Amino acid sequence: MTVPLLLALQLAAQDTSRLTLADAVQRALASQPGVAAARESRASAQANVGVARAPLWPRLSASLSANQYKIGNLVYPLSGINPANPPLFATTLSQGALQLGYTLFDFGGRTSQLRLAKAEERRAEAALDATSAATISRTVSAYLRVLTTRGVLDAQERRLAALRSEADRVAQLEAQGKAAHVEVLRLAAEVSRARADEVATRAQLDVAEHDLGRLVNLPADTVRVLRPVRLADTTLEGRAALIATAEQNSPEVAQAEREAEAAQAGVGVAQASLLPQLSATAVYVENGHQFTGYRPWWNAGLQLSYPIFTGGSRSSAVRANQAAARAAGAQLDAARQGAEQSVDAAVATLASASATVQALSTAVAQSEEVERIRLLSLQVGSGTETDYLDAEATLLSNRASLVQAQNDEIAARVELARVTGELSPAWMARVLAQ
Repeated sequence: MTVPLLLALQLAAQDTSRLTLADAVQRALASQPGVAAARESRASAQANVGVARAPLWPRLSASLSANQYKIGNLVYPLSGINPANPPLFATTLSQGALQLGYTLFDFGGRTSQLRLAKAEERRAEAALDATSAATISRTVSAYLRVLTTRGVLDAQERRLAALRSEADRVAQLEAQGKAAHVEVLRLAAEVSRARADEVATRAQLDVAEHDLGRLVNLPADTVRVLRPVRLADTTLEGRAALIATAEQNSPEVAQAEREAEAAQAGVGVAQASLLPQLSATAVYVENGHQFTGYRPWWNAGLQLSYPIFTGGSRSSAVRANQAAARAAGAQLDAARQGAEQSVDAAVATLASASATVQALSTAVAQSEEVERIRLLSLQVGSGTETDYLDAEATLLSNRASLVQAQNDEIAARVELARVTGELSPAWMARVLAQ
């Protein structure tokens, strides 16, 4: 995915009063703690690969010691009895040493540890991709929720303004004796209901703006004016192709695959502990005393080690890792099944949203024509205010529903992209337009 590249970019200066969806996603990926935590987990896993690779190399260590004894101790190792050169004793001794060691053969224990570390790194990478995709999806949903609520509020404001204007006109007619008082009461009730709807929608919009503001790390008052979003690319692959893509690229499937790889590597690590290790060592030491000087000596050898009895811990570890591997395999199968189900659900939701958009587009066009005819009838005196207001209310309601349906279609398309593992800033730039 292009998320790691995106996160490396500096946040560009922008007009936050016209926040775009791309800007919102960029800010969310750069500021959300969940993404930051996943990114640091990946960095930790990458460092652990270096830790696991280190045992493949020889180990060289140095030591320096100084000791004070109550009674004299040998200055140099005793290698023979020579009356002409008796052993030296001193109460203060020092020693310097270099030790070189290398495991020649361990039946794949070190390479299994390295495979495990690399599998953990790939799992952390998959987790970062999944977290990033979830953050993008959540940001898009929050952005669309603000747009949808703003569209509903705009329709309600238009409706309230029309009702108030009509109420004022009818009140003037009543004063002139040309309208019944019941009409004034009816319009007052309509105004009150419309005002209540507007207040409730404003509260919903405030919640939506604060949610989006938290996601993009901006004050809520700077995300009140957003650019509308539309689908620039409505082409869609067939079900079989979408399922194949999801099984290959889905964030959940990718994580399950990495889990299975790590579990299999863990089995190798546990099995290697059942076999002996062959190591080579070499030591260079200098013993001495400040008055007698220092003398070097060295040794080299091979060491074969094998724990004869460990209380069954090694065999138990093998069985535990094998069970974990089987569980990871079952979870992978479940993730693939879940990906198929998620694709079907997302496709069905998208189809329903697309059909709703088409139906409401037709309804809006028809409502516009009805509203135009009712207005003409009212102007020539053959229609009633009630018919006109009902037509206008239907038109505004259909327009608000169309905005919501269009945003629902975009949200369904984004969810399908997340399920198939395609959701990224690059995908958004290709499929969505503002």
